[in-house]
Amino acid sequence: MAKHILVPYDGSDPSKRAFETACELSTLYNANITVITCLPIHSHVDPVMATAYLETLKIQKEEAMKTMKELEPKLKKLNKYKTDVLEAISIPDVLLSYAKSHNVDLIVIGSRGLGGFKKLLLGSVASTVSQHSECPVLIVK
Repeated sequence: MAKHILVPYDGSDPSKRAFETACELSTLYNANITVITCLPIHSHVDPVMATAYLETLKIQKEEAMKTMKELEPKLKKLNKYKTDVLEAISIPDVLLSYAKSHNVDLIVIGSRGLGGFKKLLLGSVASTVSQHSECPVLIVK
């Protein structure tokens, strides 16, 4: 039985369906739910472009926080919830680390997200998370 559910959310249709599924499971198991959006960051930025890059990142974070606010009416009906926007060089690594350090019992993730490159069957984040997670992972199409 799940006590803490993690949902990576990027606004894609599969992540929206994963969110809905996680909400249902949270209600069913009276579990806490955490919804996370990860913003990809680059470790090396040309100094000439640094200011523009930081401004773009700031705008992306503001947009991500607005998106998370849109989920709150549904989340407020649940037992206990948390939302967060994290910056990540490696999104799968951040998700896996978060799950481990916050005692997540179940990760509910969309089968593919908004990434630029499409894999044949499964998105690279969902694939990596499912292969390396220490807790069960439910992949939602």
